[in-house]
Amino acid sequence: MTKLDSEGLPTYEQIDSVSFTDFALVEIDDLTFLRVENPGRSVRDLLNALETLVGMGFTVKPVTFDKGQPTTVFSSVDTSKLVGLKVVGAVLADDLVARMEFVSKEGMAVESMTVLDGLKYRVEHAVFELVLGGLKGQIAFAANGTVKISGQVAPKLVSLVEKDLHFFV
Repeated sequence: MTKLDSEGLPTYEQIDSVSFTDFALVEIDDLTFLRVENPGRSVRDLLNALETLVGMGFTVKPVTFDKGQPTTVFSSVDTSKLVGLKVVGAVLADDLVARMEFVSKEGMAVESMTVLDGLKYRVEHAVFELVLGGLKGQIAFAANGTVKISGQVAPKLVSLVEKDLHFFV
């Protein structure tokens, strides 16, 4: 850390910081999944510590939902609706890249969004609002494998997503 002394000259001090990462190891069948809660910019220290414990050959691969979505979540809630969508596509004929973000409080259906007709795109981020027993929650899927869950039913939603993880490996 740099601070200025009484004469305005910079002095350098070392400070100790404390950080922590909440994580869980989830075993489903013969697979072990690492769930990191509220990850910082880097979970390198955590992965290095796990490699030390497990040994050489330890690898981590993010689980992404690019070929579908965890169906147990959506079949186990009373209602669900898509309320946020961010897509990236290309219009090759015009040498353009399209980045579009859509938000709706009422929900939206991708099939009825004519602006996406004929566009080759990839979903970067999708947010769903879910209701279970009168309680609301949100689940957001990102292309990089990050799943954010919030709301009053968050613990239930986490367990439902974990039930489907083995389908996406």
